[in-house]
Amino acid sequence: MTKRLSKVLILVLVLSLILPAQVFAQADDVVTFTILHTNDFHGNLEPAGSNPGAAKVATVIKTVRTEVGADKVLLLDGGDEMQGSLLSNLQQGVPTIAYYNAIGYDAATFGNHEFDWGQTVLADRMDQAIYPYLAANLTAKVDGQCTWDPATFNPTAGDPITVEPYRVFDRAGVKVAVIGVTSTETPYITIASATEGLCFQDPTEAILRVYDEVDAQADVIVVLSHLGYTDGGYGYGFSVYGDQTLAERLVAAGKPVDLIIGGHSHTNLNGTAKVVEGIPIVQAHYAGRRVGRADITVNKTTGDVSVAWTDYAVPGFAADPEIEALIATYVNDEDYQALISQEFGYSQVDLVRNYNGDNTMGAFVNDAIYNYFNEDLDGDPELSVDMVFNNPGGLRVDLCATEECTTGLHDEPFVLTYGMLFSVLPFGNQTVIGDMTGAQILELLNQAASLNKGAIQVAGVRYKFWAYSEAADVLPYAWGAYDVEVKEGDTWVPLDLEKTYKVATNEFLAPAGQDNFYAFKYMTNIS
Repeated sequence: MTKRLSKVLILVLVLSLILPAQVFAQADDVVTFTILHTNDFHGNLEPAGSNPGAAKVATVIKTVRTEVGADKVLLLDGGDEMQGSLLSNLQQGVPTIAYYNAIGYDAATFGNHEFDWGQTVLADRMDQAIYPYLAANLTAKVDGQCTWDPATFNPTAGDPITVEPYRVFDRAGVKVAVIGVTSTETPYITIASATEGLCFQDPTEAILRVYDEVDAQADVIVVLSHLGYTDGGYGYGFSVYGDQTLAERLVAAGKPVDLIIGGHSHTNLNGTAKVVEGIPIVQAHYAGRRVGRADITVNKTTGDVSVAWTDYAVPGFAADPEIEALIATYVNDEDYQALISQEFGYSQVDLVRNYNGDNTMGAFVNDAIYNYFNEDLDGDPELSVDMVFNNPGGLRVDLCATEECTTGLHDEPFVLTYGMLFSVLPFGNQTVIGDMTGAQILELLNQAASLNKGAIQVAGVRYKFWAYSEAADVLPYAWGAYDVEVKEGDTWVPLDLEKTYKVATNEFLAPAGQDNFYAFKYMTNIS
């Protein structure tokens, strides 16, 4: 045997002893784990229309956990968990958090609707949750000035809860950092008291402040966001950017992340992630209709991270019996059923909303408030009001005799229950009364004519308007309200710009001027 052949055989023998160990070592360093995520669930615990209900969402989650192993799954939520259904709203989110606990969420960020019931209720729900709420850009305001100190919430009982900017989880030996950011518009779309003492800072700046600290601890960095998929926000006259711009700004700063999981905009991506500057941006529709799935592979030797994303259409799954039974305990509660079944009245016409004009629902709600102050309180002039205003976005559902809403008079009236009426006005905003001049009221109606936030709903006053969009083609300089009249007894008289009127509205609108109905900031003598 030649020396060359002997060397080859020896090399083969050595490699046969060494290579398998190296190969196995490399395979052990390549790890895959899974992130499941939801967003904008809005308390949709029960199946209703296209909303599949919590029990079907739970089946998707349990199915994936069984497939890949529960220790390899991280379950996250992009905010707006609780507000939006009768079952959840009447109990201020308690059933929803009970479900989130039962199915085992690992973390969530704050949606703007988490603040709808005020900070104490939110703190109670945070205390109830066995998972953290993360938000790097939610900080404390001290002496009226924003700081970078984390925000703190005080529950009804127990210790204060300090908001964590991020948390690091271990999945299959991989360190996964989740950084939360929430909407900077929140103070403008909730009642003022709900965000008092809080600052909603720039999301990019907030992430950059903790990035190096996070990067030193983590193999994978995920942003859990309630900013929305694209730029624009709700149109409050200031710049609001979404997840795609967030990705661009992080990369421009040299601080990229591996994945952005979003919410707020209810975007349905149908299983295809949007990749911006190499960062996948994902979202899972809303109301439990889809569950997102990110399979993340990490090479712990090289540090390389890859993300494969898809989502599940939830309605096609069977309901999970365990979660179904949990929801049933809240649905079948005797006190709850007695409350929502109370009969409060009848209607022989369908009560339907129209965001940009006159409608039966707006008239129904505002007339009820107007009559309460002017008739039900024995006509006391100290308590009477000249007019009532409500924002169209506060009217949340139609009430109709059948599934198909119609116009005209029904043959027979249909019952209006407490549960039905609560669903129309679920936010619980109190009515406030204050003074406004005729000139301020005209300014309010002119702004409403822009339809930026819809046509404001009224009682005791009536008006016509050229909408900005209608006037643009033919009267570009003449849009706004006109023929404004105020009810006095059984007659209608022109609005007097010099007169001071007693006005009733909701505490979302006055005195903060939310939904861009800024003229309510002029209201005085509020009670």
